[in-house]
Amino acid sequence: MTGTENTVGKVWLVGAGCGRGLLTQEGRRVLSRAQTVLYDALVAPETLLEASPEAELLPVGKRSGRHSVAQEAINALLIRKAREGKRVVRLKGGDSFVFGRGGEEALALQKAGIPWQVVPGISSAIGVPEHFGIPVTHRGLARSFTVVTGHTRDGVEEDWQVLAHLQGTLVFLMGLERVETICRRLIQAGKKADTPASVLCGGYGEGEKRIDGTLEELPEKARQQGAFPPAVILVGTVAGLGLCPEAPGKKEKILVTGTLSFCREVARELAEGGRETGELPLLAVEPLWGNIPEDFGQWDWLVFTSRNGVRLFFQWFREKKRDFRLLGQARFACIGEGTARELAEQGFQADLLPECYTAEALGKSLAEKMGPGERCLLLRAENGSPDLVRELEKAGQPYRDAAVYRICPREGQPEKGTCLAPDVMIFGSAGGVRVFFQQYTLASETRVLCIGPVTARAAREAGCLEVETARVHSAAGIRAALEQPGGES
Repeated sequence: MTGTENTVGKVWLVGAGCGRGLLTQEGRRVLSRAQTVLYDALVAPETLLEASPEAELLPVGKRSGRHSVAQEAINALLIRKAREGKRVVRLKGGDSFVFGRGGEEALALQKAGIPWQVVPGISSAIGVPEHFGIPVTHRGLARSFTVVTGHTRDGVEEDWQVLAHLQGTLVFLMGLERVETICRRLIQAGKKADTPASVLCGGYGEGEKRIDGTLEELPEKARQQGAFPPAVILVGTVAGLGLCPEAPGKKEKILVTGTLSFCREVARELAEGGRETGELPLLAVEPLWGNIPEDFGQWDWLVFTSRNGVRLFFQWFREKKRDFRLLGQARFACIGEGTARELAEQGFQADLLPECYTAEALGKSLAEKMGPGERCLLLRAENGSPDLVRELEKAGQPYRDAAVYRICPREGQPEKGTCLAPDVMIFGSAGGVRVFFQQYTLASETRVLCIGPVTARAAREAGCLEVETARVHSAAGIRAALEQPGGES
């Protein structure tokens, strides 16, 4: 490796495995420390939850026939991010060096003097067949296996004579479009037409499908039974063993929308209960550093209504290299447990938490707690709930409302009108509801679950007829609502 550690970052080429839960422990550790992540389309969305909420996530995914970013551009981006001093993870489905072009990226990094390292992953070449009950090697049937790319861009043909006469298992990756050609060329080269063969579609996905037949039958069966990519084509006696692992049960489809940090918080919470959650982060957080006052000695209370507010305030504090003693004897009020937990991660404990996690309850509790002459500084989102300041004004308590950030729609949203049909749709804010319904429609049978009453009101205004509200307005409350149905409606 070359490069200067104090001026140049480092790149890890991490194989995410070929399905949910197959990221290695080392891959998880490296991913959790990354500052920038370049990830492929075949990476399971749940895997991205292992990255830090502050990490920059850059999709550079490729699928057959739909390349979003050229390989040369990916190489250049890896080099640029590393030269910014970042810890960079190049996250790929399966393994980086098994038809993942990881070798090309490593060569480019090495030529540029960027330190790099590889974290191996479980390749679909073995992981997907095993998942469907097909061992690529088996005593007495297959003493070896050969992995072949199903498509090439340079026009170079495989040596079909050699492949047809191998005694082991043949595994073709990314070859569904050429399944007819593959089977025909193998037969022409001498492979027996009745050799068992399988197409394994969408391994580890909800709609996964196994299509079995002989080498001669497979192309027609693939057409009739609706084969789809990503698919593994397997040819060999092991495909006819008849091993049938227990099929996973049908899983509830849960989708959460809001800011990226909220989506991840909910997904992590639900993952602890064994639920898998799809993320649809439609909102971005834009810091408003200029609104933060520096006269901290004038404020007896610092009030936070979200984890974003806490995180951004202390990020500003550190970047400005301010002395924490400037906070003096200020006490901290938080709207709920999640916000208090974020505050604790910054090294401070909340002095006030309302019994009910709403802006109105926070305002009432704070007004009662504040002593004569005390003042509070509200560090929250632009256009935050008026319920908080209304309660303070009713009690005659002095405050300043400082917008630490604003929530705005993320760029690159899909065309309007797309209909989504998850079993459960989770909303974390009224703004998130409005932005969602500007882009999407929701199936009538979808269960709508909102974090609080303000969000639920926005959902009803958007046309949702049946809306539930978590009793406790937090990610933990959302989990409780799913595990024990019967939240507020």
